[in-house]
Amino acid sequence: MILDDIIAKKKIRVNKRKQEIPIKELEKQALQIVKAEKESNYINPFRAELVNDGLSVIGEFKKASPSKGIIVENFNIKEILNYYTYIGVDVFSILTEEDFFLGSDNYLKEIRKASHIPILRKDFIIDFYQIYEAKVLGASGILLIVSVLGDKLGEFYKEAKRFNLEPLVEIHNKEELDLALKFDCEIIGINNRDLKTFNVALNTTKELISYIPKDKIIIAESGIMSIEDLKTISQFGANGVLIGELFMRNIDNKAFKNQYKNFRNNNQKNKEIIHL
Repeated sequence: MILDDIIAKKKIRVNKRKQEIPIKELEKQALQIVKAEKESNYINPFRAELVNDGLSVIGEFKKASPSKGIIVENFNIKEILNYYTYIGVDVFSILTEEDFFLGSDNYLKEIRKASHIPILRKDFIIDFYQIYEAKVLGASGILLIVSVLGDKLGEFYKEAKRFNLEPLVEIHNKEELDLALKFDCEIIGINNRDLKTFNVALNTTKELISYIPKDKIIIAESGIMSIEDLKTISQFGANGVLIGELFMRNIDNKAFKNQYKNFRNNNQKNKEIIHL
């Protein structure tokens, strides 16, 4: 199973990094950043960007995936940053998983230096070490996957909050949603892709959204491959979407850019949340 392979590789990489920078040293660095934020009255903008009028959009810097292989051959970070700035993405999602998604921590560091837009560190988090890494790298939010963490979700959620990182808690079924609600997670991502089979169905969002209290922020993830899909997700009642492949395959498509910007403009004017 691909997910098992990803986690196995991730464990090896995290253990290697701990040998380079001990966990206590990394935690100390992260705490120093938190201290500086408190002294400057810094407020993490991640959550606010996901509750704007209309459908908020998280744009992903995505070079490859296990199911699609290489998506962008010429993966130019600055070019993608300019593209996302032009179409008005609210939050950036930076993949840092190296082996299966060909991501990199350096991508996150580079974007953090170039932009003040909130950043989600998207990876397979299995160790507190990665939470401290996310803070030091400059992330605003961090992905916590319920199918990966299970009952450990609560302690990882609390630790992320301790470092002023907003957790986007990813679920795919009712059982995982119940666990996220048990720990009072505020931002819930509904992954339309089953990480065990990699099958995708937009109706996953439709089926699960009715079980989620209206005070939660709901983000639909995966399988959004057209403007029509965006309209459908908006009608389901999601607060936002996380999009990677659709954007990546249209970096040089002027017609798509204009079509997307028109959708955003109309959506922000006519937003109507419908919990089905």
